[in-house]
Amino acid sequence: MRKRIKQFAQAWRACITPTDRTFFGEYLTGHEQNLFDGMSVQDQFHCRRVANDILRLAEGRADVDCRFLVRCALLHDVGRRWGDVSTWDKTIAVLLNYFMPGQSRAWAREGQGSRLDNLRHALHVCFYHPQRGVALLREIGTEDELLRIVGSHHQEAEQEDPVALQLLRQADDLN
Repeated sequence: MRKRIKQFAQAWRACITPTDRTFFGEYLTGHEQNLFDGMSVQDQFHCRRVANDILRLAEGRADVDCRFLVRCALLHDVGRRWGDVSTWDKTIAVLLNYFMPGQSRAWAREGQGSRLDNLRHALHVCFYHPQRGVALLREIGTEDELLRIVGSHHQEAEQEDPVALQLLRQADDLN
């Protein structure tokens, strides 16, 4: 729960600086940048923090491509689109999932409208943003390995997971 409180506080003070924009431009293609820009400032800020941590976790490793790792970190939540879910609905969805994981997954439904519909949609985005991100990234021709990592970042870890996926999960868990 402490991690969720920290995330909530970070979301309210999130900002993207010109230095951040330069960093994003160094790693993302034009089409990837457009998708990234389609996320909320809070999600962009989160992805920037994940990118910082993934670079720190990969420091000194010869078995990883740091450029690829940063792209994975910046794009892993691209299935969360700006305006799709309010911060309050996202917060309630996270709390529902924390306290009632089985029920919250069953309640998840795509589609906005009433207050209840919006909350159910927030749960849907919470659970299915990796698949939504893969679909968006596939449309712009992103390579299969990055699609696999984005699509798998919330799945249970497996022994044969690529190092990039393991590092992304670690960095995401820190944020």
